[in-house]
Amino acid sequence: MIKKVLQYIDEHQMIEKGDCIVAGVSGGADSVCLLLMLLEFRKQVPIELRVVHVNHLIRTDAAKDAEYVRIICSIEQIPFTLVEEDVCALAQQHHISTEEAGRIARYNAFARELGKKKGKIAVAHNKNDCCETFLFHLFRGTSLKGLTGIQPVRDTIIRPLLCLSRSEIEAFLRERNMPYCIDSTNLEDNYSRNIIRHHILDTAEKKINTATVDHIYNACEQIKDAYELIAEFTKQGVAACVKVDKEFDKEVFQIDKEQFLQLHTTIQGYVIFAVLAQASGSGKDLEAIHVRQVQALMDSQCGRTVMLPHHLRAERTYTGVSLYKISTDCVTQKTNQAIGFPEIALSVEEQNALFAGEELVFFIGVHQKMQIKIIPVGKNGIDFENIPQNKYTKWFDYGKIKNNIVIRTRRPGDYLTVNSMNQRKTLKSYFVDRKIPQKDRDQICLLADDRHIMWIVGERISNYYKVSEQTKTILCVVFRHTNAEDS
Repeated sequence: MIKKVLQYIDEHQMIEKGDCIVAGVSGGADSVCLLLMLLEFRKQVPIELRVVHVNHLIRTDAAKDAEYVRIICSIEQIPFTLVEEDVCALAQQHHISTEEAGRIARYNAFARELGKKKGKIAVAHNKNDCCETFLFHLFRGTSLKGLTGIQPVRDTIIRPLLCLSRSEIEAFLRERNMPYCIDSTNLEDNYSRNIIRHHILDTAEKKINTATVDHIYNACEQIKDAYELIAEFTKQGVAACVKVDKEFDKEVFQIDKEQFLQLHTTIQGYVIFAVLAQASGSGKDLEAIHVRQVQALMDSQCGRTVMLPHHLRAERTYTGVSLYKISTDCVTQKTNQAIGFPEIALSVEEQNALFAGEELVFFIGVHQKMQIKIIPVGKNGIDFENIPQNKYTKWFDYGKIKNNIVIRTRRPGDYLTVNSMNQRKTLKSYFVDRKIPQKDRDQICLLADDRHIMWIVGERISNYYKVSEQTKTILCVVFRHTNAEDS
């Protein structure tokens, strides 16, 4: 098995002669095996080996693990560094899970130990970890890239044990009579990965196929090869149909429709995602829905816009679609009024999609979205007891809408009706009566039928659009704060 690991290190060119290798050693089976393998590698290739142990201060008996690792390092004459980090406090401070906080604490400690030295950080992920990551991403929903599992080399991080299963590692340690520590938190089902490990992957191995781990791992390898091919085609697609222009102080990414439509439909989606990630500076918070929204612009009328995460705006132009970041302090519309987000008008195609049973989602700014769908009235009419009373979910009589539905902020001349007699009140008067500060009025989202305001989001709807016994079709609109949902 030593030969297998050393060949894997060479195959992926993980370590070079003279490298400083910082090994993360918790004292568990995987990390102890990693340390033994690195010691074997050091016999063949001169390297500097250092060990870092991170105590997360979660378990009262964690100090015993640290002492065990220190003793091994003392025997083998390896420099040992103990880092104690209050992971629970770190998680609360940054509003993240303790699992994520622990990962950040560990990698920060490893990076500090390596410093500016030439070398790598070695961690003890194995085949089972790769399979758990695959299933975790699959269950949560992911792109093809998320199904490639764990990579053997990423930047300065190397994973020499990725060619071994957990059972192989434990068998190796038994043969050598090498003890290891057991982290009690790994036996609990408090984390999603532990549930996958104890109940899903373990059951699959026992009840379906004993080679489950190898099969999933091999599938990850095949998906990785396929993804690398797609990544190359994506790179070529971006070069063929995307041009970057400088306009004033911002970069504008121009996607040429004619060139774009010549790409395979699968590659089209990857090209859009690549442009979104480049324009925003990060792939974080970008999802398939955003790719579809940009792709739909290709068939929309010129001037149609969509707001996306990271203050990105996509706009249909004569030649295709432009993507660029907008300023959060001042966005100017046709009215030359400073507002919080651009106007979003439902196209004929989108209204047809509503009647076909589809739910439309419009992203408003960075952390807000509006979901719109049609609810047909049943044979027995409307159940008025089930009309939503939620502040951010409203029903409207679709038959009373006279113009195109628009999501926007206020304009001069806006009004709503305020009683059963449908008496009008200007939006300005409503804001004054409600004592809404002047500085906040341009940031309030409105659902409008021309100048008639159907809904002041977070406030009230116009009485005129309320559902009644005569209503034939209901328009259901839900407004959501996406950052609150994702946290």
